[in-house]
Amino acid sequence: MNQGQRNVKAYFYFLGFVVIFIAFTVTSIYSYLQYSHIRTELIDVTKNNDNQLSAAMDMRVAVRERAILLWRMALQDDYFERDETLQAFYEHGSNYHKSRMLILTSHMDPDEAYLMTTLDKETNKRAPILRDFANKLLEKKDNKDHTQSLNQVLTNQIVVANLLDSMIALQQSQNEYSRYHSAEEMANLLSKMILFMIIIIAGGFMFATYVIMTTTKQSQLLEKMNDELEHLACHDHLTGLPNRMLLLQQLERLLSTVHRKKIQAALMFIDIDNFKEINDTFGHDFGDHCLKDLTQNMLKIIRGADILGRLGGDEFLILINEIESSNQMIVIAHKLLESLNTHYTLADKTVTISASIGIYMLSDETTGAKDAIDLADKAMYQAKKSGKNRFVIV
Repeated sequence: MNQGQRNVKAYFYFLGFVVIFIAFTVTSIYSYLQYSHIRTELIDVTKNNDNQLSAAMDMRVAVRERAILLWRMALQDDYFERDETLQAFYEHGSNYHKSRMLILTSHMDPDEAYLMTTLDKETNKRAPILRDFANKLLEKKDNKDHTQSLNQVLTNQIVVANLLDSMIALQQSQNEYSRYHSAEEMANLLSKMILFMIIIIAGGFMFATYVIMTTTKQSQLLEKMNDELEHLACHDHLTGLPNRMLLLQQLERLLSTVHRKKIQAALMFIDIDNFKEINDTFGHDFGDHCLKDLTQNMLKIIRGADILGRLGGDEFLILINEIESSNQMIVIAHKLLESLNTHYTLADKTVTISASIGIYMLSDETTGAKDAIDLADKAMYQAKKSGKNRFVIV
């Protein structure tokens, strides 16, 4: 393919992508604007209705509490107790008027305005009777029968309560209607968006097919390179084991399984004893050879479901996926110590290495991967301080 053909092909690709991009952008902007409008309208209406509903419920509670307090006042003989009850009665009345003002200052439709007007008329008409009854209860005359007056006042309160119930029912139905109406608009918007997307896909299908067919080989090559890079990013270059980043991810998954299934698992932090002496005596190349050898020894001990990884240097981490008890960890730890207790000789020089192991038993109380590693690390240092070539279980 000559330069002219490549330029034409590149221009064709560019033009096709521009057309698809413009169509997609216009569709996205239109859908977003419509969605934002529907969402904003729903939020405003719902917020207003919720505020009205909350205020109406508060008014309903105030009416109920005032009726209860009047009934108590009618049964109380002590004047001072009546006075305290009356104070509570007036406090609920104040709460009633505060909630009423919240409704009056909010946006009301004609039905709500009519109910509020009716409610105010009924309340104002019955207010003198209510005040007169409350004042009579405060008179210092004991053993007076207030049954008839109480029945009349409570009947009036029931009328007010019924109007508030109608207000609450209206606001609840408005909330349901608002959500239903918004859902219908969302469905219509979705239908339009799907239609536009079908047009865009149909118009660009042949172009996309052509581009995909001509770039398949390049995509496969890039995918192969990405897989290699991902493997290098998540694995240790010397031993091929999972590195710190991948170990943290796997440990988080193991912790999630422990929390969800309530199983037992463990984390082993392994540090090779006297490894610095190998590097100093035989050199780093031989030290790298030893690390590979030790890695193979450990892989022979652990199970297929367990994960061995290298944190760095001479530090390793083993994720024990599922165990029956801590006794099983003791058996695994002994086998690991035995496999890692090795002598290396080169040019009449011998170095003995071993390992110190810290074991942390994972449970649903474990908060995170880093905390678990820190605890296993501390257990490993306890093993080193105790003489090396041993393990400590936390």
